[in-house]
Amino acid sequence: MKAMVATPDLVEVGASKCERDEGKKGTTYGKTRDVVTSLEARVSRLESNFSTLGGRIDNLDGRCDGFETENAKIHSGIKDMLGGLEADLRHAIESFYSEIAKV
Repeated sequence: MKAMVATPDLVEVGASKCERDEGKKGTTYGKTRDVVTSLEARVSRLESNFSTLGGRIDNLDGRCDGFETENAKIHSGIKDMLGGLEADLRHAIESFYSEIAKV
């Protein structure tokens, strides 16, 4: 005994032949094809966007490396400047003490 399943296209379960409306099959296939084509286009746009974002991230990484280098240069310059100011201040204090000692 063959069981009948209620679907839009009556199909006998276990039967070797399926009775389908040929008009619906073409319409369904066309709609499915349209959906697949639409999804493929979306995937293509996503891949393109990801590659563009990857390039931008690489560019930002390069800029960050440049900022880190510039930061190190600025830090070194400030440290050297403060060292020079400290030496000048020590020299001025020693000169001041020398003058006081003379009095």
